[in-house]
Amino acid sequence: MRKRPLKTVRAVVLALVTPFLVADRALADDTPVVLTIHPAQGTPPIELTDADLMALAQTSFVTSTLWTAERHSFSGPSLHRVLTKVGAEPSAPVKLVAANDYAVTLEPELIGEQYPIIANRLDGAPFSIREKGPLWVMFPFDEEPEFKTELHYSLSVWQLTDIRLGQPGAGPDAGN
Repeated sequence: MRKRPLKTVRAVVLALVTPFLVADRALADDTPVVLTIHPAQGTPPIELTDADLMALAQTSFVTSTLWTAERHSFSGPSLHRVLTKVGAEPSAPVKLVAANDYAVTLEPELIGEQYPIIANRLDGAPFSIREKGPLWVMFPFDEEPEFKTELHYSLSVWQLTDIRLGQPGAGPDAGN
C-alpha cells in the first residue's frame, strides 16, 4: 500500500473537522444560536448569537402592529447590516423562515439600509417565543405609510430562525 502525503491527510482531516468546529462555536461559548444564515448550497451555515446581533449598529422605532394591542419599541440591526456582516450582497432574494416553518421571500428591492430590522429587543429587552421572539422582522409601520401594505405585513416574520440567501421565488408565498 502506498503512503499518502501528509498534505492530503491534513486536508482530509480539516475537511472532516471544520463543520463540527463551526457548529460547536455557540456551544463552546455557551451562548445559544438565535439565527442561522444559509449562504449557498454546499456552504456551511453561519450561526449568529444575540451578542453577534447586538454588536451591529442598532435601529429603534416605536410602532403599532397588527399583532399587538398597543405600540411598542422595536430595536435591532437592519437586515441589510446582518447580510453585510456575513459577507452577503443584499442584491438577491432572501427567504425568511420562522420557527413554525412559515417562510416568505423578501426581494432585494425591499431591503433598505435601515429597514426592515431584525428586532431582538421589544421595549428595550430581549423577548421570548411566547412574545413572538426572540427575533422579529419589523418595519416602522407608523413612520412610513409605504410599509402599511399586505406585502410588508406578510414579510414581518416573527420567531425568525433562518435566512436562506439567494432563494428563488417571488412574494410572500414563495417556498410555502
